[in-house]
Amino acid sequence: MLFRPFRFKTCLKLGFIAWLAGAGGGGQFNFSNAIPNRGGDAGSGIEQQVRAFLIEYLWLIILLAVVAVVLFLVFAYLSCRFRFILFDSVLNRNPQIARGWHLYRNQANRYFGFLVAFFIACVLVLFLVVGVPIWRAIESGAFHGGNPWPAILRLILPMLLAVFIFVIVAAVVATLANDFVVPLMAVEDLTIGAGWARLREIATAEPWAFAGYLGMKLVLSIAAAFAAAIAFILAILVLAIPAVIAGVLIAGLVKGAGPVALVVGIAAAVVGIIVAVALFFILSLLVAAPIGVFFTSYSLYFLGSRYPRLGELLWPPLPAPYMPSPTPPPPLPGTAPAV
Repeated sequence: MLFRPFRFKTCLKLGFIAWLAGAGGGGQFNFSNAIPNRGGDAGSGIEQQVRAFLIEYLWLIILLAVVAVVLFLVFAYLSCRFRFILFDSVLNRNPQIARGWHLYRNQANRYFGFLVAFFIACVLVLFLVVGVPIWRAIESGAFHGGNPWPAILRLILPMLLAVFIFVIVAAVVATLANDFVVPLMAVEDLTIGAGWARLREIATAEPWAFAGYLGMKLVLSIAAAFAAAIAFILAILVLAIPAVIAGVLIAGLVKGAGPVALVVGIAAAVVGIIVAVALFFILSLLVAAPIGVFFTSYSLYFLGSRYPRLGELLWPPLPAPYMPSPTPPPPLPGTAPAV
C-alpha cells in the first residue's frame, strides 16, 4: 500500500490521517480545593501562599482550564473521525478523507461520546485513587511532623500500585475499543453497547488469542517507538548540520554590518526556523504513515479471521470463472428436437 509503488503524496496523506487518528489521547484536569488554615502548623505558610495564588489568579486558571477542555474536545472529535477514516483507508487500500468523513459520520459521533465518557470516568477514578488519599493525609496533618517521609512513603507506595493497575486496565480498554470496537461499529453501524457486546461474543470463543494479541501489540508498539525515535534522531542530526552551517555563515555576514543586514539576518533565521519545523512535521507524517497502516492492518486481519463480515471485505470471494452454457446435442434421426 505504501511502497508498491512508493508515492510521496499518499504517504503524507496516510501519515496525516494516522497522526490525527491518535490526536485525542491526552488531556489532564487539575482538581484543587481550598486548603484549611492551620495556624501554627509548619505548612501554614505554604498553604497561605497557595491560597493567595489561587485567589489572585482564579480567573486565569479558569480561562486556561476552559481552553484546555475546548482543545481536548476538538482534538478528541477529530481523533474519532479520523480513526474511522484510517480504517476505511486501510480497508480499501486507498486513503480518501472525504469518503471516510461522510461514510462513518454517525459511528464517529457515537464513538466520540464514548471517548468523552471514558475520559471522565478515568479522571474520576484517578481522583479517587490519588486525590482522596492526599486530601485525607493533609486533613489528618500527616505531612506536618518533623520527619514527614515515612508518612509520604506509606501514602505513595500503595498509590503508585493502584495507578499502575489503573493504567493497565485503561490501556486494555482503549486498545480493545480502538482496534476492535471501531471496525465492528463501521461494518455493521452498531452502537457502542452493541459493539462491545459483539466483541465479547467473539473474544469469549478465543480468549487466549486476544490475550496474545494484546501482548504482541505491546511488544510491537515498543519496537515501533524505538524505530521512530531512531528515525527522528537521525533526521535531527541531518537537519542540524546544515542549520548550524547556515547559522554560522549568517552570523559572520551580519557581524559588523549595519542595521539593515541585521534585520535581514533575523528574517533569514526566522525563515530557517519555519523551514526546519515544516521539515520536521513532514518527517513526523512519513514516520506515522507506516506505523498507522501496520497497526491498523494488524488489528483488521486479526479480527477479520474471526469475524466473517469483516473477513469478506478483507478477502472478497473470487468471481466464478466464466462457463459457457452447454450446447445441446443434435437430435437423433427420426426424433423431435427437445424444447
